[in-house]
Amino acid sequence: MNPIAPETPENILNEIESDAYLDNVVWAALSGKHAEIAERNAAALRYLPELAPFGAAEDYSEHGVAQIAGMLKSDERLTLFTKDKPLVPSQYRVVREATVIQMVAGKQFARPDDSRIETLGTQDVVAMMELVRLTDPGPFKERTHEMGTFLGIRDRDQLIAMAGERMIAGRYVEVSAVCTHPNWRGRGLAKTLMEALSAGIQERGQIPFLHVFSTNEPAIRVYQQLGFRRARNLYVTAMTRAQPND
Repeated sequence: MNPIAPETPENILNEIESDAYLDNVVWAALSGKHAEIAERNAAALRYLPELAPFGAAEDYSEHGVAQIAGMLKSDERLTLFTKDKPLVPSQYRVVREATVIQMVAGKQFARPDDSRIETLGTQDVVAMMELVRLTDPGPFKERTHEMGTFLGIRDRDQLIAMAGERMIAGRYVEVSAVCTHPNWRGRGLAKTLMEALSAGIQERGQIPFLHVFSTNEPAIRVYQQLGFRRARNLYVTAMTRAQPND
């Protein structure tokens, strides 16, 4: 009898690359681990708007997208992550189209020995929102920190770097909101936090992954050096309700 190969990051990555599970990552999260923080309209789901602006359905036909977009309020935008371009009904306006690279951990991470790392919570929301305002790491709302573990580093009382967990799709946990105050960049703070966060995810038997815009080559190189590998490309489509003059 042949021995069973041990589960390693490399084996896991090969499995992910051949598995379509993460092709519809928002749906996987909202219909699974994050079902309790989802809103539903017919067969479509979205995160509570105070947590994240992402919506999903099992398919992105015009009918499916209309069900997602039906949850939009007049001043909101909803963002889709899809394998193929979605068919957006005419009563909605596309305000951004882009492609992202989904990257998955390709190695085992070790927790950094850094006493500055702390877990962030509700008491840190004001500091987190200020850091987001300065760095624009992507969608981050007042309750985004409730989606998973968030870690930070301070200089005296000022939050200068953070990273956290966002979508949880089965055993895959997204590393997101990675940002460093402009005055403290170049010191490896984001790398330290990503290593700590990724190690914690793996210690729970889960797999870290992330999304990065395909045009952001410097970030892609950094994530590759850190130990993440490309798994697939996805379309990102942000939409709002069309205005009368659109």
